[in-house]
Amino acid sequence: MFKRLRRAKTGDSEMTLVDHLAELRRRIITVLAALFLGVLVGFYFSQQLVEYLMIIPGQLVYLYPGEAFFVHLKIALVTGIVLAFPVIIYQILRFILPGLKNSEKKVLFLGLPFAMVLFIVGVVFAYKVILPLAYSFFMGFGTDSLEPLISIGSYVSFVLGIVLPFGIVFQLPLIVLLLTSIGILSPEVLARYRKPIVLVIFILSALLTPPDVISQTLMAGPMLLLYEFSIILSKLVFWNKHKGRP
Repeated sequence: MFKRLRRAKTGDSEMTLVDHLAELRRRIITVLAALFLGVLVGFYFSQQLVEYLMIIPGQLVYLYPGEAFFVHLKIALVTGIVLAFPVIIYQILRFILPGLKNSEKKVLFLGLPFAMVLFIVGVVFAYKVILPLAYSFFMGFGTDSLEPLISIGSYVSFVLGIVLPFGIVFQLPLIVLLLTSIGILSPEVLARYRKPIVLVIFILSALLTPPDVISQTLMAGPMLLLYEFSIILSKLVFWNKHKGRP
């Protein structure tokens, strides 16, 4: 495995196992340092981020003394991961790229910027469209004798449980595109296994979202549309790869 993974920068001699482990250690330390700095930045701006998240509910409560602090810490951790993500990807690529073929490198370099764009689009779509719908639906069950008392901790968990999975599932077209370009997937396979994939989509929606039918349905719907769009993209890539061939 290490023979294909990486060659030494000088000459054609291959790096030893100890060299690989030493390099891996350096890159892990770099990633942890980036995460630490990202978390510090996230914690510094956590108050503004929490206030932005509270635009929809307006006012919330906290139920025990440490809840508000742990919410700020959770926001800082998520922000730190997002800020450090480019560094994490760069370190991973610097470690594995020398062992990849030129075609695989090209696919990675073209795909990664789109991955970040799709993640942001998924998060923004979830926060601007899905979250208000889900929140309004659940708040509609309140009555004069049943007044909602939502804590900041439960609300932030609810928000993150919706927006982050959407950022992940919006990667589906890109994943299909990359797998089709390197020959692992084909549009025929995607169309043939449509029914099982639909079942998998609903199972994933149940696992990734809060445990209620509305949130699961709101995620499953866009995922189904993304899957159908992925089939179209796969057909275009497949046709472009094989055009002119007998």
